[in-house]
Amino acid sequence: MARRRGVEDPNWRSDPCVYLLPPWCQRPLCLCGDRCQLMALRNPDIRGRRFFRCPNYDRETRTTACAYIEWVDTENPVLDLTTCLQEGRWYFASESTEQYLQRKAAYERQCREQQSDWRVLTTALPPWEARPRCRCGDRCQVLRSINPTTLGRRFFVCPNILDDDFMEPPRRCQYREWIDTRRVLTPPSRVVQLELPEQYKVTKARFERGEGSSRRV
Repeated sequence: MARRRGVEDPNWRSDPCVYLLPPWCQRPLCLCGDRCQLMALRNPDIRGRRFFRCPNYDRETRTTACAYIEWVDTENPVLDLTTCLQEGRWYFASESTEQYLQRKAAYERQCREQQSDWRVLTTALPPWEARPRCRCGDRCQVLRSINPTTLGRRFFVCPNILDDDFMEPPRRCQYREWIDTRRVLTPPSRVVQLELPEQYKVTKARFERGEGSSRRV
């Protein structure tokens, strides 16, 4: 079997030797607020171990804009030479900057296409200017409910968190407005928040700089 370079698959973690990449939304955010790039080490002692890093890499200084790193593999991949030769696969290769940017652009195009139907598509975020303002005067953040009776439903909420040590952290004001009218049929373990606080801040900063409508990137 030929190497499957650049294929996005929800089960990308299962085999470190197969050229699978995570869906865009499964990538963590670096300290810059960008989705991370998936890399693999070439050091002989830990060769092939995958990790996420900040995608903003300066070739001249050979440094990234922030020091964020998150390991994917906790152990070194074990390769069977015969299997590798038969299936045409070897150690995972780092995702190139070109591959990363292509994925980012594709996801942004998808988001733009979804924005017009954001009230219908339960996986879409509304444009920044379509968000109501909470009682603090700020544009609202979008969350998904983790309550069993309203599981998965999107709602607007005050973005100003008072204490982030809670599963549902208290907000400066009690503003809340439902987007979805029906419960989303999703197992509790599969409820993925569409917009983390860090993402909200990035979207807000981009809009304030005049870079257009909100996008989930």
